[in-house]
Amino acid sequence: MNFAVIGCGFVADYYMASRPDHAGLRLLGAFDRNPTRLDAFARFHGTRAYPSLEAVLADPEVALVVNLTNPRSHVEVSRAALLAGKHVYSEKPLALTMAEAEELVALAAARGLALAAAPCNHLAPPVQEMAALVEAGRLGRPLMAQAEMDDGLIPYQGHEAWRSASGAPWPAADEFEMGCVLEHAGYQIGPLVTLFGPVREVVAMPAQLLPEKGEGLGPMNPDFSVGVLRFDHGVVARLSLSIIAPHNRLLRVVGTEGFATIPDVWDNRARLRLSPTGKGFWHRAARKLELRLGAFLPGVTLGRALPVAYRPRPKGRPPMDYLRGVAQLAVQVEQGAPPLMGPELALHVTEVTLALQSQEAAGRVQTMRTGLAARPREPRIAR
Repeated sequence: MNFAVIGCGFVADYYMASRPDHAGLRLLGAFDRNPTRLDAFARFHGTRAYPSLEAVLADPEVALVVNLTNPRSHVEVSRAALLAGKHVYSEKPLALTMAEAEELVALAAARGLALAAAPCNHLAPPVQEMAALVEAGRLGRPLMAQAEMDDGLIPYQGHEAWRSASGAPWPAADEFEMGCVLEHAGYQIGPLVTLFGPVREVVAMPAQLLPEKGEGLGPMNPDFSVGVLRFDHGVVARLSLSIIAPHNRLLRVVGTEGFATIPDVWDNRARLRLSPTGKGFWHRAARKLELRLGAFLPGVTLGRALPVAYRPRPKGRPPMDYLRGVAQLAVQVEQGAPPLMGPELALHVTEVTLALQSQEAAGRVQTMRTGLAARPREPRIAR
């Protein structure tokens, strides 16, 4: 499928990094309202620089628009693309309000167009394999999940010097003003709904712990939030998000007969580990050793590493395949593949994210209005 990129900032280079893995996608060009940034991106990736957004939308060869603009522009650009008859894949969040998100979903449906939003890490082999374990009953009855999305003390890590492959600066203003919830919650919400289905209720406690993040910034959203998510069948998840706490992107599911752990949900090649629960000697010895090693290696797990579809990461590639969601949307449109990315998932992830961010509803039970007809699962047999 032919696609064009709108927005050539920091994350755009991450999308381009895995282009060699997706032969079914063909980049026709890009546009950015900053001509210097557009020129640098187009030259680096050897693609066309469109003179305007209108020029992209008027190109009959462009079937899909990948919207990588800043979050405040997501709705405007996605709406324009849909009105022009283009399928849309948007960076997260789909929108900053539920009303706008619902507007986009309704517009796509009315026009018979595909719409999806990042992130797409729920498609990664470790997450899909973990979902197969849960579905096959390998963990017994699922009880709870622990989900972490902590990125370290980013305001003090010298982000001013961070540059993407084509030279784009890290978007500090967007990251800090939007807050870590809008920016990063989806990386755990997507896997969680893949495991357990839609979130039914959310209780959250967001906060802004570090208001002094730099000069020239506007009002900022929370840099920390901890939430409890309730799913069907009594399953609950504790989700922690911050740009304060030490780096931790672990996802763990605990059941009556064992637990499964993904050490980093941003890593498509992470080793999924299965640890049976039991009172036998070896099980007890492994747990004691984990506790001792935890003093030096936090989060260490000694369970069996399961054989997921592992491939060595080429030099220079990010650990996560950002373009995988775009490729999945394309095969859904062109080949009728199962809808693992789509408007229903994007809308539900948006609602849960906004609930985790809401300071007005802090500490209160928020009932979700959206849901999922089916979990975004690939057919897979647990090993």
